[in-house]
Order: sequence, then structure tokens, then C-alpha cells
Amino acid sequence: PVVCYWARLTALQTGLALDKSSKEALGVLLPLMDWLEKQKGEHKDNEAITNEVVASAHIENYAMKLFLAADKQDRAANFGKNVVKMFYTAGVIFDILETFGELPPEAAHYRKYSKMKAAYIHNCLKNGETPIAGPLVEEETAPEADINIPVPQQPDLQPPAGYQPPPQAYVPPYPPNPTN
Repeated sequence: PVVCYWARLTALQTGLALDKSSKEALGVLLPLMDWLEKQKGEHKDNEAITNEVVASAHIENYAMKLFLAADKQDRAANFGKNVVKMFYTAGVIFDILETFGELPPEAAHYRKYSKMKAAYIHNCLKNGETPIAGPLVEEETAPEADINIPVPQQPDLQPPAGYQPPPQAYVPPYPPNPTN
């Protein structure tokens, strides 16, 4: 019930941001509001529904469990629709975490990886190809931010004796002044 509650709350917030005045939107959003209020009342003792910090941790743990199960199947080369569904669902559940604020970098990484891996396996299966097990090719290479190459100190370079810098080029004023 916890993930369902927060998923529907996220859907409500998204729907309100898109359209809160049309007849069609209200036909969907008002019953959703009623359902959320009813669930909140029924589960008022469940901290994962009433407390955002607890809810965020609960949802992140659930998404990670789902992601790790899909990843285990992927690395074992057990491909199928269920692995695609697990990766995709994990990505969507990571989306729900944005209800609580900006995603932590680690969660953003898992969300992106989940959705990319779901799309990759789905396309391979659709095209009759065998997916490659394990991390995606882009993930195997270390991102530039993680590369830590020491930069040697450059000696203090001085221009040679008698060096004259080139004359400055003329730069017109901006905005140009009318001469009329």
C-alpha cells in the first residue's frame, strides 16, 4: 500500500501541474484525491504513509530491491519480459522519489540505468537478438569525473627575451552607437 499511495500522489501532483481546470482532468484528479484521503485515513498508523522521511527510505529500499533482483537475473543472462518489467518498474519507482525532493545522485544513476537496461533488453528481445549480460557498454567505462589523473606541475614559463605580444584587435562597442 505504501508504494501505491506515493505513486498515486505523484500522479496527482503531475496531473495538477499539467491541467487542473478541464472537465476531463477533474474527472480523473478528484477521485484520485478522494482515494488518497481515504487511504491516508485508513493507514494513519503507518509511518511510511504519514511521514515523508520514512516513506522516502521505504520507497528507495523497495526500488533498490527490485533493481537488484533484475540485475541479478541480467548478470545470469536470464532475459525475458519479467527482467524488462523489473528494470522498468524500478526506474519508475525511483521517479516517485522526486516527490520528496531532488534525487540523490546514486538514486538518479540507478533510475537512468534501470530505464536504459529495460529499453536495451526489450529492443534486443523484440529484434530477435540476444542481449549482452551485465553492465551496459557505456557503464563499463569510468565517467570522467571519476578519473583521477595527477597533473604534473608546469614550470613557470616566461616569454623569450624581446617578445612583443600582437597588437589588440579592434572590438566595436556593443551595442553599436548610432552615428546619426
